[in-house]
Amino acid sequence: MKKSALFGVLFILLIFTLTFTIAEENDSIEDSAYACLESKVKGNCDSLSVEEKIFSLLAIGECKSEVLADSNYKSDIKLTAQAIMALDRMGANTDEAEEWLLSKNTTTENIIWLLQIATDEGTTCSINYEDLSTTINIIINEDETLSFSGEKGCLSLYGEGYSLRIGQNCYGKELSISCVGDDFLTTLLYKYAGTTYVSEKTSSASAGGTTTEQVNSLCFSNNDNDPCDYEDSLWASVVLNSLGYESSAYIPYLITMMNDPNNYPYIPEAFLYLLTNQFRNDLLSKQDALLSKQPLEDFYDIALALYPFQYEDLSQKTADALKESQGNDGCWNSGNVRDTAFLLYSIWPRSLRDIGADVEDDGVDCESAGYYCMSAMSCQEAGGNVLTDYDCSALFKCCDTEQTLDSCEDQGGEICDSNEICSGGTSVSASNVEYGEICCVDGTCKSPSQKTECEDYDGSCRTTCYSDEEESYYSCDAGEICCIEKTISEKKSYVWVWILLVLIFLVIMGIVFKDRLRPLLLKLKSKFGKGKSGIKKGGGPRRPGFPPVSRVPQRRVQRRILPPAQRRPARRPSARPKGEMDDVLKKLKEMSK
Repeated sequence: MKKSALFGVLFILLIFTLTFTIAEENDSIEDSAYACLESKVKGNCDSLSVEEKIFSLLAIGECKSEVLADSNYKSDIKLTAQAIMALDRMGANTDEAEEWLLSKNTTTENIIWLLQIATDEGTTCSINYEDLSTTINIIINEDETLSFSGEKGCLSLYGEGYSLRIGQNCYGKELSISCVGDDFLTTLLYKYAGTTYVSEKTSSASAGGTTTEQVNSLCFSNNDNDPCDYEDSLWASVVLNSLGYESSAYIPYLITMMNDPNNYPYIPEAFLYLLTNQFRNDLLSKQDALLSKQPLEDFYDIALALYPFQYEDLSQKTADALKESQGNDGCWNSGNVRDTAFLLYSIWPRSLRDIGADVEDDGVDCESAGYYCMSAMSCQEAGGNVLTDYDCSALFKCCDTEQTLDSCEDQGGEICDSNEICSGGTSVSASNVEYGEICCVDGTCKSPSQKTECEDYDGSCRTTCYSDEEESYYSCDAGEICCIEKTISEKKSYVWVWILLVLIFLVIMGIVFKDRLRPLLLKLKSKFGKGKSGIKKGGGPRRPGFPPVSRVPQRRVQRRILPPAQRRPARRPSARPKGEMDDVLKKLKEMSK
């Protein structure tokens, strides 16, 4: 009975230990997170919120029918855009939703649009618009100021007269500009809250030639009478752009309004990086700020900030921060389905085959075919062509040319030599960085010998310490604190696990082969038992320090057996008094010493 109970306990302990070891050593962040998400989503789509359904569909291909049937689909701009992104990946037809989304755009009202004409000398220009039946004559003076002659139409002088303001009744109409006597340049400017932005397009022509400019300034609104909604416009613009729709009309509004403090939480840099291939360093800085909070808090924002870099290697710092903030069940943010699904899709997206999606036309993976996944704008700037027969993740396109990088100077950084470090800034990739060099943005190139007091004591200067660090009083550069690794190591050791496994294995083998091992154990027990008591074969116990006493053979006395009638009944020895018994035991104990 005791052996069976012992065997049961050991077996349960073995199973538990094996399970613990496998879970700790073999399950990655990704695997455990996907397992957690699937356990919470599969069979439970009806009980999820609309965003939980959408991002679950993106990450693991679940809740497709529930997304299509949700009341927010084709009634809410942001949620409809997100749903289109997920449904399009799963091969669903989203034509009606796309048309509905396009119907919700509207003209911006608070942005001022300006037309600028530049020449080396004073000259006369004419501007035609609409059906070319309306002509406006402009005089460019030698000091580059403008003046009218004739009908003004929808144009008016702006400010000190160096540019023309374009009225809203000219939005969407093509303006044709022609100047005589000299070469000229034309460009559009837009202004909001005192800040002037220059359009990316600049046109030039020789004397007598023609340039064309057109104002397209749109945003998205759920109600024709309401002003533009910034978050709705971000999601609608980037999703429509990924589907091949022209999105340049939305960019001025998105750029001008990104500095509004009310719009900071929407991470506009992530959308604008996908749309324009700009604001990369701004987005990296926002990533650092989000990941420096320990423990991590804004998981949805982190997923959004990481998404544009889906096809770039994940930094070890980011991976460590995510692993440290992962729950015991594998999910993030206390089992939040939306946040966990979005993080998985942003960082470790799985192919449709891997998630078992039922898609009729599962195309060839872009990178497996030797091409590159990137935004459409990145492909265009790289001089490549978008390949429609190959698949990338949602908002990304397959490009036949590798993405180009800006120079360090164009990114606002400085190149640090191989013997320097980037202090207080961010190291980014750049086209003109040679082996051993780094491009330091928003920081300073310093020699390792120019260490701060904190670095002299093996600390790190940061704005916020990691969870395995503690703040120290050693000095750092302005705005930073000294972070020292905690003295007590929190790293896990699995040596005891292996020792326990070996012991359990030996015990189980002993139980299984107990019949074969019993003779050996008895022989060992007999051998070691005699040696321990000091008894030799053929003799009694030996007293140390005395020679053996010679034995005198004695005659064996034959025992006389009495008949049954003469036998006396056996007498049980009388019990000693308790005090006497204690004395005897005490003497025996002293003798055994």
